[in-house]
Amino acid sequence: MKLLQTCTFLLALLVLVSPIFAEEHAAEETPPPVKKYAEFTLGGTYADTKTVSTFGTSSTKTLQGLFKKLDALKTDDDLAGIIFKIEGVSLGWATLQEIRTELHEFRDTGKETIAYLESGGNAEYLLAATMDRVVLMPTGSLNLTGLRAEVIFYKGLLDKLDIEADMLAMGKYKSGVEPYMRDGMSDEFRESMTALLDDLYAQLLNHIAESRDGISTETASDLINRGPFTAEEAKQEKLVDALQYYDELVTTLKTASKDEEVQVVKPSFERKRTVPDMNSFAGLMQLFSMLNPPQRARAAGENQIALIYASGPILPDIDSPFIPMLAITPKGLKKAFEKARTDDAVRAVVLRIDSPGGSALASDLIWREVMLTQREKPVVVSMGNVAASGGYYIAMAAGTIVAHPSTLTGSIGVFGGKLNLKGLYNKAGLTKEIITHGQNATLYSDYGGFTPTERERVEKMMKTVYEDFVNKAAAGRSKTFDEIDEIAQGRVWTGKQAQELGLVDELGGLDDALSIAKEQAGFAEDDKVNLIVLPKQRPLFEQLIEQMIEGTEGSIQVPLQLTSRHPVLSMLGKHSQYIITWLSLFGFEDGTQIVTILPYDILIR
Repeated sequence: MKLLQTCTFLLALLVLVSPIFAEEHAAEETPPPVKKYAEFTLGGTYADTKTVSTFGTSSTKTLQGLFKKLDALKTDDDLAGIIFKIEGVSLGWATLQEIRTELHEFRDTGKETIAYLESGGNAEYLLAATMDRVVLMPTGSLNLTGLRAEVIFYKGLLDKLDIEADMLAMGKYKSGVEPYMRDGMSDEFRESMTALLDDLYAQLLNHIAESRDGISTETASDLINRGPFTAEEAKQEKLVDALQYYDELVTTLKTASKDEEVQVVKPSFERKRTVPDMNSFAGLMQLFSMLNPPQRARAAGENQIALIYASGPILPDIDSPFIPMLAITPKGLKKAFEKARTDDAVRAVVLRIDSPGGSALASDLIWREVMLTQREKPVVVSMGNVAASGGYYIAMAAGTIVAHPSTLTGSIGVFGGKLNLKGLYNKAGLTKEIITHGQNATLYSDYGGFTPTERERVEKMMKTVYEDFVNKAAAGRSKTFDEIDEIAQGRVWTGKQAQELGLVDELGGLDDALSIAKEQAGFAEDDKVNLIVLPKQRPLFEQLIEQMIEGTEGSIQVPLQLTSRHPVLSMLGKHSQYIITWLSLFGFEDGTQIVTILPYDILIR
């Protein structure tokens, strides 16, 4: 009996205790929750469109491609945060502001954002400052040194070569001729550039102040005056939150919580590609496929918005071997606007402009296409880093103009002239004898400057172009001639200043312009819209074949973009594009060009 009672007691005890052991055993076997951080590198240059290569498009990083990746990170529910490794940023200030806006949107997702810098300047820091946490390498530096604008003047070089720039300008501030006719800035040029830099500097201070707790615009100004900073100084001044090597940052994340397993992973869209075997036919085909990836078919539909890109200098439709790879020509954009204007499925057009201008004639031809399209359906302009001079000309017929606060725009003015190469010819031992019939027959000759009557005619033509520019701007902006003339005169404005003056309507980026176009087209906010990009980019090989077919009775020319990639020009780097643009506008026999362009580069670092 006693044995039976003992067994019954042990059995009851086992029944009571076993769930506890089971729970403990289950707890031991249940893996801890996983907390994932994605590692994403943010750096280099992001262009509006890919550069066309011989057989396809290059691996150029695009702004829209970046935004798609950022959207994928924002909507990935498996991610608790993102580590942005920011390095070697080379962006215009408008593009920088557009990326900052995208990064700010991470705050609404609840995901932690961490910026990691090995070192950084203004651009890198402005991106990093949008994050929840900024980590700097212990031996790195923070090069906050303010802004500067640099303009190269060529008169001294031209003097040494015995070349005279015989040029004229319309507009008090139209300083395009100055780099070729002066050794330094005129008072008006300096005034305009100083005002630009003042506004951009104020925007820089505001960005820092709004991003870092405890730092006001006054404090930010004082900090910049004391920069650059060592890593330790940057931490002391609360510009960064921690000083760590990257592996130390990862270790900190992994040891922050004992109840979670922290993993740092690559984003799902960053698949590692293998290098093709160039010794086999299959490898060559793989390389070709990588250079020219298949385009995804877009679903056909009635609800379409056309996005037309206009990037680079504006050049005439000429058969010149000096056309740069990225350029705007009337022929290319005419086809794009005709397609958008005549296709009933396209309900609105967004014109994205990143251009310093160029040929006045070419600008006017493009302006007309914009104007004709605006009569049929809404046209919204999105301005990138620069949409000045001819870049503003092609924008002003649109119904709505959107610019970033730091976009360089305006510069409503013209200049023109020619280079007198007589001295250079003589220095080389060459002379010309010229026989003329007609008082102004030497107008386009490079062997002498303008005669008094030739100068009179050039001034008359330039005045006509300037007045036409102002009249069309006045009509587009619903202002009088005098109102536009007062703020024209060739003066460059920031987007923020331009909005205050009525030259643009809204401040924002491409997404804002697309939203406005969607609304003006009559779409509801939740309507699905198909975006078509024009003009369609085609490989240079395809363009050459087309030229051979269409030009069988004429000469076949080497693709112009290939010429601009000559090794000698490549050695000059970015400056080669300005040389090529200048040669495209002035380097041919049949014309003294009247241009609307910023012929100098405003580099703000």
